[in-house]
Amino acid sequence: MKNVRAGIIGLGIQGKKYASMIFEQKVEGLELSAVCSRSSSKKQYVEKEYPGVTFFQNYEELIQSDQFDAVIICVPHYQHTEVAEFALQHDKHVLVEKPLSVYVSQAESLMKTAEKKKQLTFAMLFNQRANSVHQRLKKLLADQIIGEIRNWDWTMSTVWRTQAYFDQNEWRATWKGEGGGVLINQASHQIDLIQWLFGMPDKVYANLKYGSRRDIEVDDDVTAFFHYENGASGVFQSRTHDYFGIDRLEISGDKGKIVVEDSERLIVKTFNKPEQEWSRDLTLDEMKSCHNNPDHYTETIEDFGDDSNDPYVRILENFAANIRTDETLIATGFDGLNSMEMINAIYLSDWLRKETKLPVDQEEFKKQLTNRQS
Repeated sequence: MKNVRAGIIGLGIQGKKYASMIFEQKVEGLELSAVCSRSSSKKQYVEKEYPGVTFFQNYEELIQSDQFDAVIICVPHYQHTEVAEFALQHDKHVLVEKPLSVYVSQAESLMKTAEKKKQLTFAMLFNQRANSVHQRLKKLLADQIIGEIRNWDWTMSTVWRTQAYFDQNEWRATWKGEGGGVLINQASHQIDLIQWLFGMPDKVYANLKYGSRRDIEVDDDVTAFFHYENGASGVFQSRTHDYFGIDRLEISGDKGKIVVEDSERLIVKTFNKPEQEWSRDLTLDEMKSCHNNPDHYTETIEDFGDDSNDPYVRILENFAANIRTDETLIATGFDGLNSMEMINAIYLSDWLRKETKLPVDQEEFKKQLTNRQS
């Protein structure tokens, strides 16, 4: 079976990463045929690093060429939808780096085109879904190993960034350039995982800080509270100024608890009977001693730290396999829309200083965002 010929649009940090992985034949089913960058200086880089690969300075020319079958889009956030839609219109398969867009209504035209072009693959590069620990967690929750979820709490602050990081490009950490800060950039993978694991909330309340510890105009500290129709709740925190950051997710259910540490270690504690039955049956003395009684629950620990599975490779291979053999996508382009809905809700809640219902009022969101871009 022939490899899928891929063109990469955008040669920033991520674009170079994917180009190198594919060129070095680390991704089964993909071969690098073309790359595109607006910067003419990148041509020499491409000739040196990827000999034989065609360089384009205009994404439209690349997409209209017949040198490849699929595009991987790694341009700045605001351009994701226009490039993706142009590619679909010209019958190219599309894989979009996160986020899908900056706001939901920005992607409306793209979604309509994708609906008309169902014969084409339209996917999101949410590589954390391919992480082995998250795949395992997804199955455990689907199997209801801890029963009905009551609440979850996720702190993901292992995304420390210095001022030099934000200063390396004019568009970084600006409302006009990225459409936000840590929430839409570093934490968008976790937001996607939240909706993938727990479903869409019906209400969000958030508290964000803007340029609180860095000289930037966008958010560098996020706390968001989620409410679900079934009564469950969740809390998410992320920040880019915590040098000693942690990555810890705790999920409580009526039959136990799951803890994920550093996105590589899974701790599962399951009761021998539902927690509410304990509450009814235990005496006061039994309650005081139950934490020291292993008979009340079982605990298992799974460590994925030595896992050779590279989530980036897996998501790229899945993209190729969907094109070649119709393998089910790990993350579709439409999944990207759910992620944007949640991100928009978090921002709008903070801007309006009130609880926000989903779906978000897109006119109000655009108005608030425009005010911050001026």
